[in-house]
Amino acid sequence: MRRNRTAGGFRRGAVLAATGATALAMVATGAASSGASAAHRTPKAHHAKSAGSGSITVALDETFPGFNVLTSADNNYDLQQLIENVWPMTFITTPKLTLVPNTQLLTSVTQTSKSPQTIVYDINPKATWSDGVPITAADFIYNWHAQSGLAKYKDKGGKPFDVASTAGYNQIKSVTGSNGGRTVTVVFKTPFADWKSLFAPIAPAHIAEKASWNTGFNNIKNVVSGSWYTISGYKQNQFLTLKANPKYWSTPAKIKTVNFQWVSSDDSEPTGLQNGELNVIAPASVSESLILQANRVPNTVHQTIPGLEFEHFDFNGANPYLAKLKVRQAIAYGTNRPQIIADTVGPILRSTKPLGNRIFLPNQPGYVNNGKAYDKQNVQKARSLLESLGFKLVGSYFEPNYGPEAGQPLTFTIQSTTGNAIRSETEQLFQAQMAQVGIKINIQNYDAATLFGKNLPGGQYDIGEFAWVATPFPSGNQSIYCSYTLGNACGSNWIHFANKTVDALMAAGSSATSPQAEINDYNRADAVLWDQMATLPLYQKPQYYAWSKNIQGIQPNASNSGITWNLPDWSLKG
Repeated sequence: MRRNRTAGGFRRGAVLAATGATALAMVATGAASSGASAAHRTPKAHHAKSAGSGSITVALDETFPGFNVLTSADNNYDLQQLIENVWPMTFITTPKLTLVPNTQLLTSVTQTSKSPQTIVYDINPKATWSDGVPITAADFIYNWHAQSGLAKYKDKGGKPFDVASTAGYNQIKSVTGSNGGRTVTVVFKTPFADWKSLFAPIAPAHIAEKASWNTGFNNIKNVVSGSWYTISGYKQNQFLTLKANPKYWSTPAKIKTVNFQWVSSDDSEPTGLQNGELNVIAPASVSESLILQANRVPNTVHQTIPGLEFEHFDFNGANPYLAKLKVRQAIAYGTNRPQIIADTVGPILRSTKPLGNRIFLPNQPGYVNNGKAYDKQNVQKARSLLESLGFKLVGSYFEPNYGPEAGQPLTFTIQSTTGNAIRSETEQLFQAQMAQVGIKINIQNYDAATLFGKNLPGGQYDIGEFAWVATPFPSGNQSIYCSYTLGNACGSNWIHFANKTVDALMAAGSSATSPQAEINDYNRADAVLWDQMATLPLYQKPQYYAWSKNIQGIQPNASNSGITWNLPDWSLKG
C-alpha cells in the first residue's frame, strides 16, 4: 500500500507488503480465535446504542481522487485508515501484528477443510449498511468477482475492474451464501496462506453494481457505511469528516465526530498541535526538529516506533534507458544510502540502516539482507556499468550512444510528493550523488492526488520516490512485482517489471502450507528482485505520533491500519 508519508504505495502506498511471524503463524490455523480481539470488536449487545459524543481533529496529509481503497487508483495509506472505520473488515491487525476476527461483523469464522481449503464466515444477523440494506453473502460474492482478475467479470458498462491486488481472490474457486445470505462459504482452487487478508474491507455490492466499482465511490454519497463511522463531508485539500454511524448495530464509537484536517506540510503539524487546531498527529515525514517541537507541546503524549513501511525508488521500465539492467544497477551502486539515512531519518532512529529486503522489515523474523552489495556507494562500479553499455563520459555526464538522448546528457526526472521535507532532502542528496556518477537528475514534485492518481499509475515518470506500507500479508506484494504483462492482477506494477521466476516464487509463497515455507519463497523472490534491481529500497521508516492527553485509548499501530485502527475505542477525558 502506497503512503504519502512515505505508499503507497501504501504507497503507500494495496498493494500490500511485509509480515510478522506472529501474524503468519495464525494464517495456517483452522478456527479463528476471538479471545484476542480488541475490545471494540467484541459486541456487548446485538442492538444499536446511542452514538458517542465530542469531537476531535486528526491531521491528514493526503487527499483522495476517490474512496474505493480496493482500486489501484484510490489505494493509499491515509484512505485505508479511514475506510477501515467505514466499511466492514473480517479481520483486524493489532499493534502486535496479530490478526483477530472482527466479532462485531462475524459471529464465527472457521477453516472447515484443508483440501480443498474452505473458509466459512457467519455474519452477525444484525449487520446492515447505513442505508438499511443487510450485509450478506452477496457483498462477499461481488467483492470476490471484482478482485478475482477474471476477465468474465466486468464493472458497470462492461469495463474491466480496476483493483489494487488480486492476491488470494484469484485463487478462489467459489463463494456461496446460505442461511438467508448470512453464512458465506469460500472454497479455494489452491491453498491461500494469507486468507485472513481477504474481505478487509468489504465494499457495498448494491452500491457498486449501480454506481460502478471503479468510479462510483468517487462520490462520498455512495460510500455507505457498514461499520462504526460514516463519511459526512469532504473537501479536497481541506478536510474529511467522520460521524459516528447512528444506525450501527453493535457497540458504537465513543467519539461522535472525527475531523481529519488536511495539512500541506508535515512541519506545520506541531504548530497545529500547539494551538489546538489538531489533537492527533502522525506526520508522514518526521525530522529531528519536528519531533523536538512536538515534544515541547504541553499536555501531549508522544511515541516513536519502527514503522512497517519503507522508503524506496521506483524505476519506470518503460523508459528506454531504465529498461536496461545495467543502468538501474549503476544508479543503485551510485546511491549513497548511508548518507541519505544519516542526513534524514538517522537522528530520529539511530538503528536505521540501508534496507536489504522489500518483503520483510528488520524488526520481523523473516528479514534477511538480500541487498548487501549495495550497502555502500560504489561510484567506480556505477561508471564501469555505464561504460560497458557504450555510454561516453562527456564533461560531467555520460551520453548514451542510442535512443532519444543519444549525444545528450543521460537525464532522469525524480518525482515525489510536495510538502515533505525528508523526501525533498533525499532528492537533493540523490541528485548530488548521481552527479558524481555522471547522471543528471531533475526534480519535479506533485501533490499526492496527481502523483498517485495519475503520474505513477499512468507511467508518467522516470524515478518515483515514495513508500510501501506493510500489512501482515506478504502475498500483497504480488500486485507490485508480478509481471505487468499479466494485466489486472498486477495493478500496482507501475515499474513495468516482468520476471517469470518472481511470479513462480510469489505464487508458491501464496499457496504455502506453513509460515516458514511462505517466508522462504518470498525471500527467494526478493533476492531475484535485487538481482534485477527492480526497485531500490532505501530504509525502514520511523513513525512518530503525538496526541492530546485528554484523548484516551490511542494505541499506535505500525501496520497499514495506522493509528486509527481502534478509533471507535478512543474517548475524551473530562
